[in-house]
Amino acid sequence: MKHFISAIALALSLSVQAQESMHDWENPAVLGINKLPYHSTLQLPSKESKCKEIVSLDGQWKFRWAKDPESRPIGFEREDFDVSAWDDITVPSNWQMEGYGKPIYINMSYPFHRDRPYVTGEPAKDWYAYDHRNPVGSYVTTIEVTKEMLTQNLILHFGGVHSAFYVWVNGKKVGYSQNSMSPAEFDVTSHLREGKNRLAVEVYRWSDGSYLECQDMWRLSGIYREVQLWVRPLTHIADYKVEAIPNKDFSQAQVKADITLCNTGKKVAKDFKVVLSINDRKLEGTLKSLASGDTTHLQLACQLDKPLLWSAEKPNLYPFSVELIDKKGAVVEHFDYHLGVKRVECVGEVLKINGKNVKLRGVNRHDHHPRTGRKVDDATYEKDLKMMKLANINFLRTSHYPDRPYLYELCDRYGIYVMDEANQESHGYGYANKVMGEDPAWREAHVDRAVSLVQRDKNHPSIIFWSLGNEGGVGPNFKAMRDAVVALDSTRLPFCDTDRSQSDIYDDSYLTPTKLAEEARKVTDRPFMMREYAHAMGNSVGNFQEYWDVIYNDSSICGAAIWDWVDQGIAKPIDGSPLRPSTKLSLEPDEFWAYGGDFGDKPNDGAFCLNGLLAPDRTEHPHYFEVRHVYQPITFVLADDKQSIRLINRDFFTELDEYDYTYELLANGKVKASGALTLQGEHLVFPSIQKPVEGGSPYPELALNIAARLRNATTWADGGLAVAREQFIISPYQFPQSAAPKAKPTTNNITIVGNALTSWIVDGKEMLQAPLEPYFWKPENDNQHAAGFARRTAVWKEATDVKVNYIILSERRIWVEVDYRPTGGEKPVMPKFGMRMRIPATYNQVNYYGRGPWENYPDRKRGAFIGNYKMPLKEFETEYLHPQDNGCRTDVRWFELSAPGSLPTLRVEGSQPLCIRAWDYGEEDLESATHPHEIQRGKFVNLNIDLNIHGVGGIDTWGQRTLPQYTIDGNKPYHYGFVLSLDN
Repeated sequence: MKHFISAIALALSLSVQAQESMHDWENPAVLGINKLPYHSTLQLPSKESKCKEIVSLDGQWKFRWAKDPESRPIGFEREDFDVSAWDDITVPSNWQMEGYGKPIYINMSYPFHRDRPYVTGEPAKDWYAYDHRNPVGSYVTTIEVTKEMLTQNLILHFGGVHSAFYVWVNGKKVGYSQNSMSPAEFDVTSHLREGKNRLAVEVYRWSDGSYLECQDMWRLSGIYREVQLWVRPLTHIADYKVEAIPNKDFSQAQVKADITLCNTGKKVAKDFKVVLSINDRKLEGTLKSLASGDTTHLQLACQLDKPLLWSAEKPNLYPFSVELIDKKGAVVEHFDYHLGVKRVECVGEVLKINGKNVKLRGVNRHDHHPRTGRKVDDATYEKDLKMMKLANINFLRTSHYPDRPYLYELCDRYGIYVMDEANQESHGYGYANKVMGEDPAWREAHVDRAVSLVQRDKNHPSIIFWSLGNEGGVGPNFKAMRDAVVALDSTRLPFCDTDRSQSDIYDDSYLTPTKLAEEARKVTDRPFMMREYAHAMGNSVGNFQEYWDVIYNDSSICGAAIWDWVDQGIAKPIDGSPLRPSTKLSLEPDEFWAYGGDFGDKPNDGAFCLNGLLAPDRTEHPHYFEVRHVYQPITFVLADDKQSIRLINRDFFTELDEYDYTYELLANGKVKASGALTLQGEHLVFPSIQKPVEGGSPYPELALNIAARLRNATTWADGGLAVAREQFIISPYQFPQSAAPKAKPTTNNITIVGNALTSWIVDGKEMLQAPLEPYFWKPENDNQHAAGFARRTAVWKEATDVKVNYIILSERRIWVEVDYRPTGGEKPVMPKFGMRMRIPATYNQVNYYGRGPWENYPDRKRGAFIGNYKMPLKEFETEYLHPQDNGCRTDVRWFELSAPGSLPTLRVEGSQPLCIRAWDYGEEDLESATHPHEIQRGKFVNLNIDLNIHGVGGIDTWGQRTLPQYTIDGNKPYHYGFVLSLDN
């Protein structure tokens, strides 16, 4: 422990110097005082509850919040300071979620006056920080200590505290820490006594460390991860690193264990034995003696023959245990963990895992819970990881900091490659800035974040990259980070997005598919990836298949990770009453999803925190299903003769014959035949398809749905789950063509004025609450708003150059033909080409034949199959947290709206595929609302019947436009038709 003591002495020396001129929390030279060195997670998180050494200190603590350091309760750590009247707060938690201060959502700026290293300067007067110069939370609890515990080494463990904190035990200062997302530990043996002990913690919302924590997320504070007292033997296992290195042909693997022993007692430790148990073998190392206060390392090794390799497809794990045994043969300590045999390497331009050119189908994920903020419970972690696997995601980036260790255990077990990211981002000084990257005063702060990352997580087989952080600096501080990472672990690849000279992978982000192909061709010295792409804000993730056509076509592109996993909405009562912390994910009826600015937080970046494939309650957005489809491990290709299907395996460690294959034959959306298929090599062969008949008439459209299914259950799904699907149209739909009425119909109840059907009375009731008329406008989605869509296309708020021809076939049946012929000068892209009408609000049931069941748009429809779908109108709509255009269904053959009772069903049947949107509100209601609960619903049903609609876009949400092939050129003519009918 000699190097422990020297580190403490150095920290104390720096602290004394710092306190003469500045606060510890405004001094980049002070990273901690009396902190123990970082080390691996000693016990698998899932087994911590059974670990006899751990005493949980989580629960209700006494709490006092102050708006600034001057207002904090000075001296509260004293044993005679009465805190009985203080509030109770749950630990772990973020204090803003418990009702103290305001959560602030901001993307790439600092929420305080930028003046490093200071955080209490004067900002703009309307900023929250103007009247709240670094709020402070004061925490007090008690620790019960027995006489027996006092004979051992007592270590206080904090899993995560945001952003800086001091610790006292029984009135005596123990130490200080910053680096919010990594553990901090203190030896408190000399501070504790038998019976009740007072633990006091003072937490500062911001510190100089906050300059390296400028992440795009809610800025929250407090003790938000576990607090524990570790009761350890005087001689104990301080750390261990166990790795399995495969040989060249993977026929063997060398297991190497480096186990660190520490003697904290006053006497020499003698005759201890360390035992590593793995794969029915016991490896032993002997410790003859270890001086008081000293540490030593024991190395153990063995060989695994024909090892089962770890990959995301086959997450084979070797459980092992590490034991410390005394001279009497008694087990002093026992820890359980697991390892995986794998090799990660760059071979020229290619990333290889276990010798294979693996493609990383990735996503970014923030630690976020809609009621507890940065504190995420085990069940939510498990739900997230299972839903990732169900979406065929095989790669996770822990943006932009280390998550709680339990997440990595799940990735180990479920099979997900991980980019583990250091808690480093200085985006407030600009992307790839030199301010933080070159300043030697901040070197150790950068390195500390890299070291803490690797030391804690080094035993997780799921980790393939060590990321130096995100959107930070460039320069010698990043070289120092890389050097520290490589010195600690050379089995994974160092990654850096800002300083590419320090990265084994060349990264770029938010490129168009075409630009991705171009840039990847230019890079010839290493693999290429996009750590962030497909910005999933609101109604988004268009052109997703286009990205993967490029990625699969270039062996040097190792993959990409979507931004991001879950909307960072917070469940807030509509009436403004306090938040309701709990583990519940879903909203109560009187709550809404709050985003930036909804707490009066300034500055803020509004709804920019809503970028997920999932809503905050983990409900799938429609684009989740598009990702699932494009990321699927098998591509199906129909042969020209339509008698066989060729399979392309997108995985590398799973053979095609490990799946079961099934088919369904649909006739006009109805299943007419189904069964199993046999794989022959890389082909599925099925019997000759005969068109089924019913009533002597053949069904005009045949669709073949194919699925590859899990043969056996996994840790994340039951056997039989379809992991890959495809649909082929064998026989196309026969759309009706224009026809004249057989006899002259009565038209007394139908009124047409110009291009508009203004009245349609059936059974004495008016069916129209607003005319059927040409309508080329649509509300923006988030991507389009950022690209100036409404401004650029405003001319289309009035439909021009259009002629509608109505052919009345009967009192209940009207043929509609719409013809657009542009005149005049150059016109911008058209938001949509079609018509709109409004009918009574009682029409609240949908039945249609087209793509579904979830929302789909021209550039995001591959994961939505043609079928016959029924649902309430409320489910047909899509409710985004920030209201915007939604709910489209493409390739619709026919569409029906019905009402309870005797009202006739409204049916729309296209003479070609249609795009349909239907809402129980109007465009004007959608465009004026900032949250879904503000939308005025139920006045009518708003029905858009379109030939085509502008795609959602899928590149970024700060200016990139939808790809041209998914837009509507306003300078070209268009024509379409449909039949409108009312049927009992």
